[in-house]
Amino acid sequence: MQDTNYASQQLDYYRQRQSRPGWQDLLQILFSGILSTADDEDGRQFLNMMGSNLAKQHPLPPARTVGELEDALNDLLTEFDWGFVKIEPTEQELTLVHCAWPAASPHNDDTHWRYALATVLEGAYSEWLQAQGGKNHVPLRWQNHDREGSLVFRYKNGL
Repeated sequence: MQDTNYASQQLDYYRQRQSRPGWQDLLQILFSGILSTADDEDGRQFLNMMGSNLAKQHPLPPARTVGELEDALNDLLTEFDWGFVKIEPTEQELTLVHCAWPAASPHNDDTHWRYALATVLEGAYSEWLQAQGGKNHVPLRWQNHDREGSLVFRYKNGL
């Protein structure tokens, strides 16, 4: 996997977007409530299911290439104002690098926000890939490390 510098693209993205006060706070409260009232795995599964349901409500058009898939995802992410994704394909896997994801409000816990948002996106990306012909047995997983502040997901058989 190549290391690509997405920092300048992220800065350009942030410069072009407005902050929408209130919605990050509401989501942070919801995420915190879910994660504090359920055990870790139940909370993760619930947020993952919410992402999957969101993807079902916002299906992508069929894509013939990875480039078309990336474009369709980015069109939708732009509508949501949720950043952008770069797909890095190899013969063995797809790596999805989600950049410029919505930041937590300044007074909220960035660690919980990142975990919850990544879990929701994991469910959404999984659903979108399956709808494009992906297989249920091939998992898409968030890699709990960030590359230049990005959320990195791997879609690979046998993870």
